[in-house]
Amino acid sequence: MVNAEEQKAINALQANWVWVPNWIDSSTENTAARLVSFTRSFSLSSIPSEAILHFSADTRYKLYVNGVRVAVGPSKGHASIWYYDTLDISSWLNKGENKIEFLVIRYFAGSRGGMPFERTTFPGFTCIGNIGDVDLHSAREGWSSMIDDSKKYPTGLVDDVFLHINERVSPISKASAVTPIPYSFKTLNGELAPWRLRPRCFPLPESSAVIISNIYNLQSASSEDLWTQHVSGKDSLALAENTKHQLDIQAEVHSTAFVTWSFTAKEDTQIKIKLTYSEGYELEPRFYPWLRTKANRLDHKDGHLLGPCDEVKLNIPAGQTVTYEPFWFRTFRLIRFQIEVGSKPIELLSFNATQVNYPLDVKAIFKEPGDEYSERIWDVSIRTLRNCMLDGYSDCPFYEQLQYSGDSRSVGLFHYLISGDERLMRQAITNFAASITPEGLTESRFPSHVPQIIAGFSLYWVLQICDHYLYFGDTKYTKSFIPRIDGVFEFFDQHIDEFGLISGISEDVWQYCDWVTSWSATDDHPDKGVPLSGRKQNRHTYLSLLYCYVLQKAAVLLEQIGRSGNSKEYQQRAESVKQAIRKHCFDGEFFTDSTSNIADNETGYSQHCQVFAVLAGITENTEESSRILIESFKSPNPNQNEDDNSKTNNQNRNFSKCSYVMIFYALRAMSIAADSVYENYYSQVWKPWKKMLDNNLTTWEEDDVRQRSDCHAWGSVPIYEYCTEVAGVKPMKPGCQSIIFKPRLNLSSGLEVKVALGSDNLATVSWKNEGDKKRVRLTLQKEIEVISQLPNENEVNQGVVSELSFLV
Repeated sequence: MVNAEEQKAINALQANWVWVPNWIDSSTENTAARLVSFTRSFSLSSIPSEAILHFSADTRYKLYVNGVRVAVGPSKGHASIWYYDTLDISSWLNKGENKIEFLVIRYFAGSRGGMPFERTTFPGFTCIGNIGDVDLHSAREGWSSMIDDSKKYPTGLVDDVFLHINERVSPISKASAVTPIPYSFKTLNGELAPWRLRPRCFPLPESSAVIISNIYNLQSASSEDLWTQHVSGKDSLALAENTKHQLDIQAEVHSTAFVTWSFTAKEDTQIKIKLTYSEGYELEPRFYPWLRTKANRLDHKDGHLLGPCDEVKLNIPAGQTVTYEPFWFRTFRLIRFQIEVGSKPIELLSFNATQVNYPLDVKAIFKEPGDEYSERIWDVSIRTLRNCMLDGYSDCPFYEQLQYSGDSRSVGLFHYLISGDERLMRQAITNFAASITPEGLTESRFPSHVPQIIAGFSLYWVLQICDHYLYFGDTKYTKSFIPRIDGVFEFFDQHIDEFGLISGISEDVWQYCDWVTSWSATDDHPDKGVPLSGRKQNRHTYLSLLYCYVLQKAAVLLEQIGRSGNSKEYQQRAESVKQAIRKHCFDGEFFTDSTSNIADNETGYSQHCQVFAVLAGITENTEESSRILIESFKSPNPNQNEDDNSKTNNQNRNFSKCSYVMIFYALRAMSIAADSVYENYYSQVWKPWKKMLDNNLTTWEEDDVRQRSDCHAWGSVPIYEYCTEVAGVKPMKPGCQSIIFKPRLNLSSGLEVKVALGSDNLATVSWKNEGDKKRVRLTLQKEIEVISQLPNENEVNQGVVSELSFLV
């Protein structure tokens, strides 16, 4: 709900939507979008103490005040929830003349390009606010607008399939400035404007300078020292006429940043620039851009620098400064800068890269003295998370920038534990709820201009709601989603077949499970990541297991919020599916990927089904849970090809292997099965993460199967393990009003950890040797109920406390 002041702003914003006259929402050229500039100049006799503007645009805007970029937005929305921003611009104003500019990119409604940039059928810009006596409402006098057709955003590029942000820039004559035309939308009698406005849920992005570490592969008459000084921001650099130059610029860490280049010349001339962005050097790709082969990301001698590019031609008028900044931020560890100077010399004035991220306030810490990798793993996990957050959770900033519910379920938990911040996940949960399809499923990625449905991802959305209630205890908010949760479950219930299993899901719903090499596309089954065994029957055990698991989680949630009737129904459904899986998908030793009668040893088994069988409580006892996990996660057969990352071998059976996203669930299953299972596996689980560090990654790759993206937040699973399993702090009751404290002392000789518990509490855990024992301490910022369980001991209810100390 919006308050009265917000509603007043919304009404005014709706009345001030404008756009350029005679607009055609398409182009005869190959571009997914066009740029429009809205400017307003005004004079101030004095600088006001406050100058608040409210504004939004369809599709995205950048706000410049007196030439300084001060805001980017709006945050990810859609027609049902379109966000507006509020900003006090007083600190950027001058006494005397001022100019504000909103540069708006409009992705065409009829184009599939710019997938993460949802838009309505109407382009638009709206602004309201007064600065002293100056009225800045966009539908009133004083504003001018101009279409900028010098930049194109081509589709069909092999390495820009989702975003369509890469630019082709040509110097053309500027269009004439025109007065924007008001839409004059009114919201009478329940008739909605194209945008249902709501205030931004969290602050505008934070920014910081990107540090440049090195340059490689220099081809230039100018020396390496001069180029290094220039790209480090220390000196300008003169380039002679009719010369060409190339160098690779390496950022200290993986970056998501706005990049800006400024040039000048004493005489009129022209330059050509090509900027290629890459997450690291790599070996020859197997199938570009989907299947890659990567090792040392800084191997500039033997590695290839591959990635999307901006191609730019600029006129440099005599005595003027010309600045080039792509509209949207760029993701990179490396930038290959190529420049061709025209008939007159130029001067490179500056290169700046400004990192932009969601304002992540990290409260958690992890310190493990003496371990070579753990603290580096912690730091890289947080950086990966940060680079996959801007105005929503993003699967990978380099390729997609799409918010997937399957990905963001675990990522949201990582976010909670390090910051206690619910705002980004609250927006995500609400947005996914708005994407519900007629059959009851959520879209799998949302907001997204191109809809997609992955069957299991609706169930991960339900888990997001369960998690949010556990950490923050907002009953009113949680209850608002119960009918839609029920609709999700109803879809799966309607697909229960004669065996009591889920089957028969339509072909346009992707039954993705995980990225496994052997689960590739075929002519008969073009969807990737789908277990082979169930394809012909259209019956996948994984979906039945996931449905059963989530039913049980939701049953607990509904009991807690007072909906015990639905809770009992969900428990009954879960029990029925349990029995069906045990009867039809268990071969007496392991759970099969489809019914056991068709399972073959090569394609019929996966670690995934063993994991979710334990999570769903289908195994009969601790011994069986432990056995199926231990056996399916055994190290590969020594005779197996080391490059085959898709399977593990257990005597006669090959188990398709969990990738990074599913390792999170594998560790949950091992924790449930037995302490020994979890702790024994813990010693080897981080081998891929350590290998990534050794290969000079500063964020976690998407997976070790395709090696496409080098920054994917589902790989930040160490955050969860370090906080909840090693330090042993887990919430037990809604709103973190009760926790279990179960430190795994065998996993570290000494430790200091801080863990966020909801929005207003912080747990500090430490232990160190004290003689031949360990002194273990738990300190809470705010006292709550604590149930402790020390190694090889039973649980003990310590009551409501703020501090505990043990000598173990």
